[in-house]
Amino acid sequence: MKSLIIKLLLVTSTLFISCGSNETKTEKPVNNINPETEKVLEEFTIEALGNTMMDMQYSLKNISVNAGSWVKINLINKGEDPAMIHNILIVNYNKRSEVAKAAIEAGPELDYIPKSKDVIAGSKQANPGETVTLEFKAPSKGNYEFFCSYPGHSSKMRGYFFVK
Repeated sequence: MKSLIIKLLLVTSTLFISCGSNETKTEKPVNNINPETEKVLEEFTIEALGNTMMDMQYSLKNISVNAGSWVKINLINKGEDPAMIHNILIVNYNKRSEVAKAAIEAGPELDYIPKSKDVIAGSKQANPGETVTLEFKAPSKGNYEFFCSYPGHSSKMRGYFFVK
């Protein structure tokens, strides 16, 4: 009986002590990431391969990302021939030929990236042995294309960019 009374006193005193605070407790977040500025980064490495107009190509033919995510593409130019200068442009679907023609007019000063509503993003030119990085926010859901806009390269160096 004595032990039951002691146990009841312990439980009662514990409840009494823990209820005495008027202080409001707030939970701290597990991390301090601001959801409005958080970036979801989807990163890809593409190699520009080949040393002739016949064998040049990208190592990757399809890229798939989520709408609104940040995309980072590392373009590694594996070519050795000085004429094998490459870049990468992401464009609206079925606009590759039109943008490629405008890229020639834009010229090397603009890295063969024309001012066009059909261009989503474009990288600088990578000389043989160089790596360039392109970072951009993925557009809305849909199908797009990517290609090298250096003159004469767009028909061989191309692929598809899918946004889910």
